[in-house]
Amino acid sequence: MANASLSLHTLDICRPFFNKSGLNAFSYSRVFRDGSRCELWTDAAAFEHTFHKARYIVGAYTPQYFQKNERYSFLEKKIESYPHELRDRYVHQLADQRKYFDHGNGFSIINRQEEFCEYFLFYSSTADSAAINFYLNHLDELEAFCEYFLQAAKHLISEAEKYRIPTPNRCAKTARSEQKTLAKRMTSREREVARLLITGATIKDVGIALSISPRTVESHVENMKIKYGCSRKSMLVKELFFSRNLFF
Repeated sequence: MANASLSLHTLDICRPFFNKSGLNAFSYSRVFRDGSRCELWTDAAAFEHTFHKARYIVGAYTPQYFQKNERYSFLEKKIESYPHELRDRYVHQLADQRKYFDHGNGFSIINRQEEFCEYFLFYSSTADSAAINFYLNHLDELEAFCEYFLQAAKHLISEAEKYRIPTPNRCAKTARSEQKTLAKRMTSREREVARLLITGATIKDVGIALSISPRTVESHVENMKIKYGCSRKSMLVKELFFSRNLFF
């Protein structure tokens, strides 16, 4: 069962709770001591962006930054206690969640086990100012949902174990291979457009530089978005930047 399918089934489990609570996203993370992890997200695109494109938190292991009896945390507040480098990675991660997927006001419930730590992460729309109060006033409901999820998603968690996200070194090798494959699929004109987009050029700037119309540039951008699995131009530019050495 592929990750996209896992997300659909995860969403099916969570949808009644979303309808009741007004929240818009949930993810379950099982993080192992070696930094590898298995993940179930209700938003397949957000999962793909987090672990296969931006990769800010791949390999991150954070249980040691929680007090022994600490079970609840607001994500944006909690990351302030992380070391500088790790904090920056999570700042970028949460910013992308807000910007690209409207996942804001993150709240986590952590459950320590001997071999791994479980994180139950809840999100609301970034504009939902009432979400914080909802978390604080409905901890029993959140806890009950976590228990329910572990039972309802038991088979999905077992399946996700087969797709465990590896540690950074192994993941980097896979990512480089994927980047090379995608770059080879691009036309010569798309590669020219990519080189200019990476430098911050606008659609109009690219058209002038290549002596083609803005509409033609937009057509190339749309084709590249499809190839890279990006829904927005800004996401495409970020992905192109990660593999920029392949275009120069």
